[in-house]
Amino acid sequence: MKARRVGFLPRLYAFVYLCINYGLDPISAGAYVMGALGISAGFAGYKFIRCKYEECCDSEWIDLKSSDLEQDFTHNLYGQHLVKANVPKALLRHVLNAQPKKALVMSFHGWTGSGKNHVSQMIAKHLFKKGAESQFHHLYIGTRDFPHEEEVNKYRAQLRKEIEEATQKCDRSLFIFDEVDKIPPGVLDTLKPYIDYHKNLHGVVYRKNIFIFLSNTGGNNITRVALKFWSDGKNREDIALKDVEHIITGGAYNEPGGLRHSEIVKSALIDHYIPFLPLEKKHVKMCAASELRRRGLKTDSATVNRVADQLLYEPADLYSKFGCKKIAQKVDLFGYEEF
Repeated sequence: MKARRVGFLPRLYAFVYLCINYGLDPISAGAYVMGALGISAGFAGYKFIRCKYEECCDSEWIDLKSSDLEQDFTHNLYGQHLVKANVPKALLRHVLNAQPKKALVMSFHGWTGSGKNHVSQMIAKHLFKKGAESQFHHLYIGTRDFPHEEEVNKYRAQLRKEIEEATQKCDRSLFIFDEVDKIPPGVLDTLKPYIDYHKNLHGVVYRKNIFIFLSNTGGNNITRVALKFWSDGKNREDIALKDVEHIITGGAYNEPGGLRHSEIVKSALIDHYIPFLPLEKKHVKMCAASELRRRGLKTDSATVNRVADQLLYEPADLYSKFGCKKIAQKVDLFGYEEF
């Protein structure tokens, strides 16, 4: 009923205007106006039906349930208390805000295998009904999409075009940039207008989008902080965001990679720097148990230990050099008959 009331007055004015200015009889003018009303209602009905079966940029297809995301983090993310404490909160505040001041930008930092990709895919899974398969989820990989330093200008133009086209299609899009440390400097600066404090750009609103950067930069410094807490006999969970955030910011700006000396770092357009701590052997065992369980294999302590023992640790038996990244391959090596 609301849709019809909104459209009624303009069509009534059109009816009167046609009668007075063009001498149309009320029946002809009425037929014209009712025809326009019918077309409008028909289009709205078609869109309503289509969006029941095909993905559209609306709450039917884009609906973040923070409780589901937090529960997924609780059961399927290991050793990352800072991620659990900050990422769901940042996402929810942004998504629930009908008029955010800018796009949400988060930068994930840490060693390989610490969970950066895993978390970004969990976000896509809970943000979109179709998860990572959503047409509004856009994944860029440094070595695949931006491999050559001499083609920075080409990449910038291409990225600008794709961001604009994607946002015109849906202003609640998710852009994930993996291997940021391998993206040539200068490429990501083309994002600046789209993540800055602009009400709109040429009539297009970019403020509802979400951008996530995944990078190994700062990983060694994050590990040093974790190691210092461990050597001082402090709990890992006592590490606070303030203990590592400045280290990450400095690493992102100064270490080689896509954010090196970038305008988006200088202009403080990254809203949240999220550290991924190095995974200890106990966390690797959790990953191993999860993978074995997923395959329907034994998850007794002896089996889990056998898998975890195949990974490299630095220092010895403390932090996994590649996190949980190679767990699946290690399970493959044993062969199912051994489990």
